[in-house]
Amino acid sequence: MVLCSVTEVRNIVDPKTLTDSDIEGIISHASNVISLNTGASEDASGNAYLNTACIHMSAAQVLRKMKYKGELAKQIKFGNESQSNDVDLDIRYHEQTAEAQMTRYKYSTSRYSILYGRVGPKTVNGE
Repeated sequence: MVLCSVTEVRNIVDPKTLTDSDIEGIISHASNVISLNTGASEDASGNAYLNTACIHMSAAQVLRKMKYKGELAKQIKFGNESQSNDVDLDIRYHEQTAEAQMTRYKYSTSRYSILYGRVGPKTVNGE
């Protein structure tokens, strides 16, 4: 079960050192992790929450791989100008977004009702 496409991941992160087959492997791994964490079945592959979670989890993995391959420099200098990049913040953002989407999926498919109680005057057990 693949939950997103290479094009969707490349829209967020476009590495120069990774091929489409490399990204397909990352997507396959991310899809398996999401499926295990959420208990999603094959028929849930069209779910928007799982699709978004897969895109962000794959983007985090691609960024991590780009970082270790040296494609993302910590600091870039252009003449007198310099730019500092903090890839770890981007990776953390994508991981947190993926987790949030997986949580939304779990709650949207939950078969358990949420307990609700009323409190206050003129209610049940309102002392």
